Amino acid sequence: MMAFLRAVALAFGLFSRIPVPRVAWSARNMRFLLCAFPLVGAVVGAAVAAAVLFVRDGLLVSLCAVVFPVAVTGGIHFDGFMDTCDALASHVGRERKLAIMQDSHAGAFAVLGCVLYVLAQFVLALVLWRRTDGAVGRERLAPWLCVCASFVLSRLLSACSVAVFPAAKDSGLVRTFADAAARRCTAVWSVCWFVAGGAAMTWLFGRYGVAATGAQVVVFAGYFWLTRRQFGGITGDTAGWFVQVAELASLAAVTLLAARA
Repeated sequence: MMAFLRAVALAFGLFSRIPVPRVAWSARNMRFLLCAFPLVGAVVGAAVAAAVLFVRDGLLVSLCAVVFPVAVTGGIHFDGFMDTCDALASHVGRERKLAIMQDSHAGAFAVLGCVLYVLAQFVLALVLWRRTDGAVGRERLAPWLCVCASFVLSRLLSACSVAVFPAAKDSGLVRTFADAAARRCTAVWSVCWFVAGGAAMTWLFGRYGVAATGAQVVVFAGYFWLTRRQFGGITGDTAGWFVQVAELASLAAVTLLAARA
């Protein structure tokens, strides 16, 4: 139990701005770090859910849907998303792409990817609000709760990818996490909770649960193919890219479904 609590503290210390007690970076403490990672997503989802429940203006709710994930995480996944956008748009060899992701400077395609992402996220959230604002009870909350749950689902799949997918480099955060993690336990833990979460969402929220979960599975499959083809494996930056894209895909799928209802 104490080992998992230390892993939780490490996860929040690394992947969020929430103050937690300092925990040493030891192999023992990092063993279940990836298993605790989705709990950060639960806090992000709870923050967005609170905005949906207590803020009555659609523009403000949409702004919260953009700002809260960055505020809780400190933008760590967005940083990886931007670096990966730069590398993917470079059209150079594999080694050069990996070098671009290590560069601390933001290129034009990183900025462009960031702007387009934020615009898409804001507009989709606003459309979803307008489609659900007149509804009551389950019809109003179901789409938003699925969007909030996607912050957990994306991190479950991200943890699974670090445990299972090949790493592009012999160094870096992904290699460190993968080497320190209980890989089989992490993979089984992540898949079981993802399946359980997807099944619960489908049972509770019907087509919206299917849309949010299915979108993440599609992105996960594309993530495996893309990283193997472009980089020879995953890195810390591509892991951040996946989290961001998977969450946007769930939001898009739920919004499009609500718009057709």
